[in-house]
Amino acid sequence: MDNRFINVVLLGLAFMILFTAFQATGMISQSVLEGVKNETVNGTSFHGSGYISMAILYSFFALTNVFAPAIVSILGPSVSMFLGGSTYFLYVLSFIYPMTWSYYVVSILIGIGAAVLWTAQGVYLANNSDDLTISRNSGIFWALFQVSLLAGNIYVFIALKAQIIDRATRIPLFVVFSIVSAVGLLIFMFVIWRSYVEKHRHTLSRIVEEKKSTLADVIHTLKVAGALLRTRNMLLLLIPFAYSGLSNTLFQGVFATCIGHYVKYGDTRKRLIGLHGILIGCGEILGGGLFGFITKPKTASQRALMILVGCILQMVYYYSVFVNFPVDSASNETTTKPYFDFNSTTSQVITFIGSFIVGLGDSSLNTQLMNVLATRYKQTTASAFAIFKLVQSLMAAIAFFYAGSLQIQWQTLIVVLFLFFGTLAFFAVLFDETDNDLTAPLITNTIQEDEDIQSTAQQTHASPIA
Repeated sequence: MDNRFINVVLLGLAFMILFTAFQATGMISQSVLEGVKNETVNGTSFHGSGYISMAILYSFFALTNVFAPAIVSILGPSVSMFLGGSTYFLYVLSFIYPMTWSYYVVSILIGIGAAVLWTAQGVYLANNSDDLTISRNSGIFWALFQVSLLAGNIYVFIALKAQIIDRATRIPLFVVFSIVSAVGLLIFMFVIWRSYVEKHRHTLSRIVEEKKSTLADVIHTLKVAGALLRTRNMLLLLIPFAYSGLSNTLFQGVFATCIGHYVKYGDTRKRLIGLHGILIGCGEILGGGLFGFITKPKTASQRALMILVGCILQMVYYYSVFVNFPVDSASNETTTKPYFDFNSTTSQVITFIGSFIVGLGDSSLNTQLMNVLATRYKQTTASAFAIFKLVQSLMAAIAFFYAGSLQIQWQTLIVVLFLFFGTLAFFAVLFDETDNDLTAPLITNTIQEDEDIQSTAQQTHASPIA
């Protein structure tokens, strides 16, 4: 079997297991912390917010993305993924005995770690793919990654049986999640070992790094990112990048909390958050296989069709959110009537059909984004993926900051506008074949400038006057 294919499968498995705990934790964090606030330990109560934690996380994610390509360049993608993944373990562990100060500190750490992890993932996936296998590999990774939504949320659905998540329920839940996260880290260690073996055996020359990075390499990586941002198509891609961050905030964070807050859904409504996550995962997995592995879109027209299908599916989902949920459901427990006051059964059917649909539509956008970044920016993969994650995380941070105070219909409107214009921007990029020609001169000039500086420095160092 092709070693590069095995590497992609291991990558997907590592992310699947690590994010089994984290994705479920992210969905229920606000509801969990509402229960923690009812507890008092040593005379001290908890005052943290899941929304604020996520806003801090994504803020540091955005900030660290500026330096993430340099970190990955110095440490290598496999080691970078392990170190970044370790912060996810700490985050999940913090929910066993949450304290306000430690909860926010670990939110900062995971923001830093996430930037390194995802930039390294993009580099590692590109290193193990070519133009013929990138669609297949992106689909395989995405499908395996989204399995994490199933296992973790199935456990949430089984474990949460009351309207308040108390201490007796929380501790066993997060002990299990912490153990699962540790298993994910073990697989990343195996990925490091494979990279070491392959480097010394020269079986994967594209992964072999012949020299250590220097400060000049770090500066060069940042210059390349700046050069990419001066190209028309990268600027257009910033819109779907931004949409990706806003949409994930809504359907994985805010909308999950809305379900737990909607009193109409009964005393066991917290466990329905788990069902929501399961159905998103089913949609993401099916979409990853359908839009990446099965259809294998290669032409601009084929990729545009995948994007259009995803756009329509997500539009349907956002409309269902608008008509089916009370305007204040994101911020507190509510009995307010929504735009269409369906009975509980009908409302839940609409909600959970929507959960599956948005997962299916989201996978279309993400597989095609990874496809475009890995093929059109193959010589600057780390910088391109860092820009993607920078914009995505920055918009997610902004969305989480207003999530608890802005009514759900306005949050939905913002996301829909970005979806519409992001789809148009994506079409413009797909049907423009000049992107590589426009980017190449900028990258070449950047490299030439670095070489001139290094040459001047060497001459100065060799001069007797100096």
